[in-house]
Amino acid sequence: MKKLVHDRSICLACAGCVGICPQMALDMYGLDLQIDHEKCIKCGICTRACPVGALRVLEVNDA
Repeated sequence: MKKLVHDRSICLACAGCVGICPQMALDMYGLDLQIDHEKCIKCGICTRACPVGALRVLEVNDA
């Protein structure tokens, strides 16, 4: 199963990913990026828009 993950420690809060998401699954609240995992289709467009690599689509195991 894939999941979009966000590394807050390197995020610039530039919001470049928010406007490019075709599903409108990302939103900024102040300096905090919120991901709506129900809307996210894991297309990776936002990961390419991030200048510092703070967003990644990873394979995760549900336990």
